[in-house]
Amino acid sequence: MNMANCLTLSRIFLIFPVLYFISDQSFISNWIALILFIFAGITDHLDGYIARKTKTTSSLGALLDLIADKLLICVTIIYLLSFTDQHDLIIPAMVIVSRELIVSSFRQFLAESLGNNPIKVSFIAKSKTTVQITALSFLIVSPNFDEVFYELTVTLFWVAAYISVHSLYEYIKVYRNLIK
Repeated sequence: MNMANCLTLSRIFLIFPVLYFISDQSFISNWIALILFIFAGITDHLDGYIARKTKTTSSLGALLDLIADKLLICVTIIYLLSFTDQHDLIIPAMVIVSRELIVSSFRQFLAESLGNNPIKVSFIAKSKTTVQITALSFLIVSPNFDEVFYELTVTLFWVAAYISVHSLYEYIKVYRNLIK
């Protein structure tokens, strides 16, 4: 197993301690969860960079990266919203999770139909992931701050949802031409 795939797998395994520390809801636990979550988010950019630089890109690595990304974002969102009363985040969270599932389904369909996924990850999709990780990072530590910080967190979630929809639209335009 190469270095890039090890980083990708670490992102999957980091989900468990992140959720553990989030569930404690103490001041220090929120900060530990944040540090672990940010490290997991950084590995999202680092694993691809290392794979390209060392020429160790592979189908397995691409699949693991896709799974790790979706798990990190979706599991964390669902978990955070499952034990809180943050109703103002439900709609953007549903938009974000739905987009992740739809795009993954399209990718799987193309892989089965064409034998591969010819769609490269776009700049808007990479930006979407960065904004999602930022919004989730704010949400992880929001219990440690006041109402203004929480409102900023809600705004970031809505921005992430908007970018998710925009990214989905861009993918659908490309997929539509390939599926014909």
